[in-house]
Amino acid sequence: MRLANTKILATVLSVVMSAPTIAADLTTTEAKAKFELLLPFKINQVSDSPLAGFYQLESEKGIFYASRDGEYIFSGSLHSFSDGLLNLTAVRQRELANGQMEAIQDELIVFPAKNEKYRVTVFTDPTCGYCRKLHSEIEQYNDLGITIAYAAFPRGGINSEMDKLLKDVWCSKDHNKALSDAKNDIPIAKGSCQTPVDQMYQIGESLGINGTPAIILPNGEMVPGYRPALQLLQTLENAG
Repeated sequence: MRLANTKILATVLSVVMSAPTIAADLTTTEAKAKFELLLPFKINQVSDSPLAGFYQLESEKGIFYASRDGEYIFSGSLHSFSDGLLNLTAVRQRELANGQMEAIQDELIVFPAKNEKYRVTVFTDPTCGYCRKLHSEIEQYNDLGITIAYAAFPRGGINSEMDKLLKDVWCSKDHNKALSDAKNDIPIAKGSCQTPVDQMYQIGESLGINGTPAIILPNGEMVPGYRPALQLLQTLENAG
């Protein structure tokens, strides 16, 4: 009997010793340091995620989720079944957007509606075909009471030719005319000044923007891509 017990104990010990080591959870400070070292972008904040066992990482490239032991990371939308498939990622993204957009409000290039009902921010690039289409219909948006406020988002990134063109626009004396000219391939004067273009681009990336036009509604929700004036009005009315 003793021999049998000894064999059982030896088997248990063998299983325990050969089992994979479970990594200890990192603190939020440790997680931030680790992922900033591994990822090619800045992590702004690490906090508890609605998903048990995961941290929420808010970065200059958007929201990510990471296991608390720091071994796994993923991106995408996190939904809650108990709230009717509420997109928790989008809710947080809207909160971040509202705060970040405040920082650049005075730097936007605005095409105002005379009888404004809504004001949207559009991240734009003068070389983008659908940005040009939207701008060619600016009067239609304005006639429906939609003010268009433009922010810069050079698709080629900082220091690209698109970035240089947008900086020339923001350095011009007449921003509205310069932006319209740039979208119609009319040469504009080269400028040299401090512009908000880099800041706008970084904010756009942190909001998850990866193409233009990208429309930010008053509630902070992002609508990617071109929307005709009537369709955008319906979206705004439904957004509340």
